[in-house]
Amino acid sequence: MELKEMIGRRRSVRAYEKQPLEESQLAEIRAFMAKAVPLDASIAVHAEILDKAHVTLLQKWDAPHYISVCSEDRPGWLENVGFMFQQVDLYLQSQSLGSCWVGMGWPDESLVPSGMKHAILMPFGKPKSVPERTCAEDFRRKAMGEIADYPDDRLEAARLAPSACNSQPWYFVHAGENVLHVYREELNVIKRRMLGKYNPMDVGIALAHLMLTNESFAFRREKDPPLKDGFIYMGTVELN
Repeated sequence: MELKEMIGRRRSVRAYEKQPLEESQLAEIRAFMAKAVPLDASIAVHAEILDKAHVTLLQKWDAPHYISVCSEDRPGWLENVGFMFQQVDLYLQSQSLGSCWVGMGWPDESLVPSGMKHAILMPFGKPKSVPERTCAEDFRRKAMGEIADYPDDRLEAARLAPSACNSQPWYFVHAGENVLHVYREELNVIKRRMLGKYNPMDVGIALAHLMLTNESFAFRREKDPPLKDGFIYMGTVELN
């Protein structure tokens, strides 16, 4: 099943069977992670599969496996992590597995490579219930008019993207038929404490959906970014 087919069916899963996956299946997941397409190939990323003994979680639920993602702390690192590991998230669910993005969790400090920062955990395993949605109406998301300056069917996949606390911070402004400036909501002090790290990652997740559903996708950051009141410029995409 192609990853883009999972966009309209993907669901966050928080209840897993306790039994671990076969090592052969874990090897296939590692192989997919190694070939995930980056948003910025110049940023080094490290990911490994851990068991519960090597992670600390604030949540009370658990899973048999956790992907720990670490990265160089450079401009765009969080967007890059979101972009790469949403591909992994969709791949896991295409294999009839469940997964979820978890910010309130950490690997053992000794497992964070030197010169990198921990970005996110992604628990995964066999779900206790069927994790897939059946249609776009199953999603609780903003309307198209709330995420773009005018309706564009190509942005539907981004509209359905998951985000921290379902905040959906992205906003698209057309700068031509195939060029769109990408922004995220500028947060107040209180929201910044809760979502400040995760909203850039959320934008990367939404961009991954665009990459998977358009024939061509290119991302760049303008040297003189166009300003939009109440929003932070994240980059510019070209679609076709």
